[in-house]
Amino acid sequence: MLEICLGVEDLARIRIIGTLGTAFETYLAWGQLGKQQRDALSEWRRTARIRLRRAGATMAKARSASLVETLTSPLPHEGDVFHKMAVEPFWDRIQRLLKAERDSCGREMLAGGVEHVLNNRHSAIRWEAPVLRVANGRPPRRTSLTGQGLTLVPSLFAPHPFLLDDSAGWHGLPILVYNIAPDTEPAAALWQSQEGESALPALLGRTRADVLEALRETRSTGQVADRVHISSPSASKHLTILRRAGFVSTERRQNLAVHSLTPLGEAILG
Repeated sequence: MLEICLGVEDLARIRIIGTLGTAFETYLAWGQLGKQQRDALSEWRRTARIRLRRAGATMAKARSASLVETLTSPLPHEGDVFHKMAVEPFWDRIQRLLKAERDSCGREMLAGGVEHVLNNRHSAIRWEAPVLRVANGRPPRRTSLTGQGLTLVPSLFAPHPFLLDDSAGWHGLPILVYNIAPDTEPAAALWQSQEGESALPALLGRTRADVLEALRETRSTGQVADRVHISSPSASKHLTILRRAGFVSTERRQNLAVHSLTPLGEAILG
């Protein structure tokens, strides 16, 4: 268990950025490639392994650099090959997903404040003033930020939340990395080939794809129905399916159900 003590100055200096960059995600992706489990990265693992085999790439020595070194140095040769085969083809969509999470975090900050943001990033992260607790399966450790503030960074490939600070060899401002995990089936669309981007209607159905497109702006059920030229009951049915798939979130505002895209929904639309 990691315990991070946050003072008033730290809370005033909470920052949110989309990513630490392609080398950082590539390093974390290496650690995910060999896992045998069904999750949001299952289709990526399958696709990446095929690409690497076709390229004749050997990844046995790929993870020679430390995590901190990936933030300050160019990728080693093996890492560069791995990046080109397994990360670069999907990087635009990965970036959009991470950017959407950052933007969502910013909106939550405005609507609910720092406490809401800290308690809604990951199930392993809990804010109980003045301590931010991160359940990481490691021996207990407590650290104080002493007014430096904290930067929050989402990651698609991180296995669990972790802190980059002096104890990790990182001499910049403290960074809390947390993994985001889209639902398994919708996440598979992230790993389609570039030609597959136009296949969203084939994947979802034309009407459902149009409903998703209509939510580039937050709308009520009736507004979605008007936009797509379908009945309100039909719009409600499509929205329910999209919500269950993880593409749409819904909240009540007075007597209206108001819908908006989730980070995954934004990433799929591009």
